[in-house]
Amino acid sequence: MSIEWISAINRVNLGLWSITPAILNGGFLDNATIISFTYRVKNSPMFTTSTIDWICPSCGGDLRLDKGVFCCDNKHSFDMAKEGYVNLLLAQHKNSKEPGDNKQMVNARRLFLQQGHYQPLANTVAALFLEHGQQQTQDQALAFFDAGCGEGYYLDCVSQVIKSQDLEIRASGIDIAKVAVQKAAKKYPQYQFAVASTYHLPVGDLSQNGVLQIFAPSSETEVFRVLKVGAVWIRVNPGKGHLQQFKQAIYDQVTPHKTNQKIPAGFALVQQKALSFELKLSSPAERENLLMMTPYYWSATPQKKQWLLENVEQVTADFDIQILVKLAA
Repeated sequence: MSIEWISAINRVNLGLWSITPAILNGGFLDNATIISFTYRVKNSPMFTTSTIDWICPSCGGDLRLDKGVFCCDNKHSFDMAKEGYVNLLLAQHKNSKEPGDNKQMVNARRLFLQQGHYQPLANTVAALFLEHGQQQTQDQALAFFDAGCGEGYYLDCVSQVIKSQDLEIRASGIDIAKVAVQKAAKKYPQYQFAVASTYHLPVGDLSQNGVLQIFAPSSETEVFRVLKVGAVWIRVNPGKGHLQQFKQAIYDQVTPHKTNQKIPAGFALVQQKALSFELKLSSPAERENLLMMTPYYWSATPQKKQWLLENVEQVTADFDIQILVKLAA
């Protein structure tokens, strides 16, 4: 097979069935070849079987992928988007017309994370899942689920560390923000993504070796349901000093974050780690991207926001990380 064909096949996402403009503009495929290629890929068995155990948000039955549509036995169906994700968020699970972070916030977070500012957090989370997750392998791929995955940054970091140890991983993630999931699916076609609520996880009972939750709300009951016995739940929340310089610039009276000390029923806390490091933000654009990732952006007055963007060049990142293990019933 030629390099051109390999390139074309590698650029076809599950359910996308199209060839990128770069390939088209290269001039090595004519229209007849494109149509023939598209038809064969679309109807290939490789693209008609799901490798992720999504469940139906309406009835809880298993979903099967057939020619770009997820269906259950009760004939509920969900189309796969051209980017390669599926929308499993039911209307009654929405709290607004477009729930979750908006496009502006998602773009700011993506730029900020791509610059490596939170790489120490990503490295720590990946190392923790490797430490606790590899005990569960038993010659099978580790099932890792990011509940509130955003643009997929942390999911990819964890997956890369697991693969570097010659372990297999089957990674998937959900977010309630459609625009975030679109970006995740486009950038990381090797993983599976869905639009869904963290209070209604669209994966089966006892199906996951690990669940990651970073700054996202969740249902303890749902996390317990989807984890295997002995599997890990990694919870990351703001530490007491998280972004304290931003808070000092915006609020007259600063209240430290309260760390979550409650251990959910059915879990044991096996490790709690404080991670703190300083961020040097050399440009107003970097400061604004970080600020837009927080609720402070929307509560600050224009004057205080402008002062912060012009003057706050260093902030503290402070995280509280809990490793919870699911106990046997």
